[in-house]
Amino acid sequence: MKNFSFYLFLPLILLVAFLFTPGVGYFAAQKKIEAKEVAKAEELARIEAAENEKRIEIEKRAEEDARTRQEESANAERTKEEKKRKDYEDAISKLEEDIKTFSGEADAHAAEIANLEIQIVKLRDRKETGDRETLELAKQVELAKIDRRIAEMEIQRMVAMVREDLNTSPLLVPPVPPPAPAARGR
Repeated sequence: MKNFSFYLFLPLILLVAFLFTPGVGYFAAQKKIEAKEVAKAEELARIEAAENEKRIEIEKRAEEDARTRQEESANAERTKEEKKRKDYEDAISKLEEDIKTFSGEADAHAAEIANLEIQIVKLRDRKETGDRETLELAKQVELAKIDRRIAEMEIQRMVAMVREDLNTSPLLVPPVPPPAPAARGR
């Protein structure tokens, strides 16, 4: 039994020594592990709290950045809208000025066209009058030529009649010359 007790008691003694040895035993190790776990849990909680604080700080920064970007975007949009509106108003005012300028020019051109049309009508009337006068003068010239020809023919007829009358007129027949006196002595 001695042998048996050695095999039985030695492991029990070693087991008790293992379990209850201060600083190295199972329960001491269990306490260290629990303390480590508690420290690790505290560290994790502290890290998680720090991460939460960082996350909250990052979220705050992100919100501030988003708000800033949104304000900048809104300002840029307002600036663009104001620039668009100003450009539109400038374009409208330029168009109105152009309309006034071109309306004035159109009125001036319309007046000039009316004056030129009046001048054209006057010139056409003058031309027609000139043409009528030219035709009238040409008619008078032709009538004068006709009258002259008629007068020349009348003169020729009269001359022919007078010649005929003279040729047949006894007054114009020359008298027979008297006989020549006889020669006297010679």
